Amino acid sequence: MHMTRIIQVTDCHLQAGEDDLFKEENPEQRLLAVLDDVRATHPCPDILLLTGDLAHHGYSTVYDRLQSYTINMATAIRWIPGNHDDASKMLEYKSLSGKVVVEGAWCVILLDSTSEPDGAGGGALSGAQLCWLDNVVNEYPNHFILIGLHHPPVNVGSLWQDKIMLSNKEIFWKQVASYEKLKLVLCGHLHQEHQIHRENVAVLVTPATAPQFAVGTDTPLLEPDRDLSLPGYRVIDLFDDGRYETIVKRVPF
Repeated sequence: MHMTRIIQVTDCHLQAGEDDLFKEENPEQRLLAVLDDVRATHPCPDILLLTGDLAHHGYSTVYDRLQSYTINMATAIRWIPGNHDDASKMLEYKSLSGKVVVEGAWCVILLDSTSEPDGAGGGALSGAQLCWLDNVVNEYPNHFILIGLHHPPVNVGSLWQDKIMLSNKEIFWKQVASYEKLKLVLCGHLHQEHQIHRENVAVLVTPATAPQFAVGTDTPLLEPDRDLSLPGYRVIDLFDDGRYETIVKRVPF
C-alpha cells in the first residue's frame, strides 16, 4: 500500500540575527537541531510543511536562511504564514508557496489564517480562502483531505490561548461538515501538543521548534517540564485507504 510521509515543523520564531534570543533561548539552534534530526531519521519525506510563525518579525533575511536550511529536505516543501510572519514576503518564494499538494490518495490543502488580525495573535480565514477551499475540495472528490493552517479551529482549555484561536472557527466547521473525506486538520500556533477530534476530524496541534508553552494555563507560562520543553516536530504517515499514523518527536537540545 502506498504511504505518504509528511514532516511538520512549526513556530520557529527565528530572529533578525542568528544569535538573537527568543524567550531567553536561541530559536535558530533549536530549529537546526530539529532539522538535523529529521534528516537523520526521516530522510527525504514526501512533504515538509512549515506551518507559520517562522520569522518572529517577518524579516526577508530570515526567510532566506530558512529556505537554505530546508533545501532538498523533501520532495515537496511548502510553507504558510502565522500571525508573526509577513505573508506577502513569503509569497515571493514561489517554490515554497504552493497551497495544494496531491500525493497518492491524499490532497493536502494549505490555508492562510492570518486574515483579520486582532493584534494579540488571533487570526481568521478570509471569505476568499474559504471559497477557494471549497473549489479545491470539489476538484479532488476522490481524494482524502488534509487541511493545514496556523491557527487551531478548536479550544484547548487554556484561557489566554483560546482567545487567540481561529476567530471564525464555527464558520470553518460549518463549511467542512460537507467534506466527507476530510480526515485531518494540522495546526501550530500553541507551542504545545494536542490531538482533538471534532466532527470525525482529527485536529493535530504540533509543538514549536521555539520554546514551548505549558498546557491549560490562564496566562502565558513557559513549559517547566524538561522533556516537554524540548523543540519538537510531527511525523504523519498517510495511507491510501484513508488511515493515518502520527507521532510527535522531541529533540534533545
